[in-house]
Amino acid sequence: MNNKLIAALVCFGMTGIAGAADVDFDKGVDVSKAIEQAATLDYPYPGQPGFGNHQPGQWDNNNFYNYPGPYQGHVRYTRDCHTFNFGPSGGSLQSEAVRLESVEYVQECHYVPDPPQPHNPGQPGGHPGGPGHHPKEAAATKGMQCYERPHDVFRRTAQINIAPRQLLPWERDSFEVCIDGPRMDIRTRSAAYGYNISEIGQYDVRYELTPTYKIATAPDHNGLAAGEFSYADGKFTLKVSEKWAQEYAGEKVAIKVELYKDGFLFFNTFKGDKEFTFDTANGYEMVFAESELNTSKAMMTPEDNTRGPKKFYAKWGFKRIGNISTGEFVKKDATAKIPV
Repeated sequence: MNNKLIAALVCFGMTGIAGAADVDFDKGVDVSKAIEQAATLDYPYPGQPGFGNHQPGQWDNNNFYNYPGPYQGHVRYTRDCHTFNFGPSGGSLQSEAVRLESVEYVQECHYVPDPPQPHNPGQPGGHPGGPGHHPKEAAATKGMQCYERPHDVFRRTAQINIAPRQLLPWERDSFEVCIDGPRMDIRTRSAAYGYNISEIGQYDVRYELTPTYKIATAPDHNGLAAGEFSYADGKFTLKVSEKWAQEYAGEKVAIKVELYKDGFLFFNTFKGDKEFTFDTANGYEMVFAESELNTSKAMMTPEDNTRGPKKFYAKWGFKRIGNISTGEFVKKDATAKIPV
């Protein structure tokens, strides 16, 4: 009984697709063959030719648009970040807990088919579509139409704990924590130590940072300051004060001085330069004559015949030599102009 029922269902199913003329009930039904044929049939789906006896976008007798259903897919996440800064401290440090939020946007697409276009051949000056129909405007609104919309929101909190370490007065540690959809990460922006980083928690995340080794950092740009710039007995003197003599004890500092002669308007003349190297101390004094300068890049110009004393000024900068700071050169401001 069951076999006969299954055979009948298979046959009736096939007649809806292949047509009743394909089955002869007087000769019996080969069930296995019918099932095999049914398994190999290619069934049309909405939007495919053959479904509903019309093409995608066509208008049938029942006023039914035949088009694929809406499409929805992930597009992007917004990225939310927070920067955590830490200065010197003798003990452990803990930041505030910061809430971060990322929004997921999805793209939705809908197929807009051709609208019905009845013909009005008898209308004077008419055209398919009737009065007020503009083919160019209709073409702009049909086809696949897509837009973005918010779909989901991801929220988490972030906090940083740092184990005890020793920073110099001008050094800072800076870290950035960002959320991007379901993922949250931490990166080092600048640090005086290499750190082992452990992540604890899922929604309320705490990053545990343990210092492992010291890193050379950029020097304090305000560590050296210009004092008096003067001229006497054929020599120039530039005095510079040191702010971090104790911290840099045992290391050296190189100071470069460039001499300029003040000219008319902006036409100043570079006369030459000289570099001095000192052991770190509370202050430094650079004494030099114009003849002692390196003039390989100097501007050779005829002396002017203006009356009165000529004016000179110096540009200078420094770099630290040792293991504490990086060897980058720090440019400082020019000195005041002095008569010579």
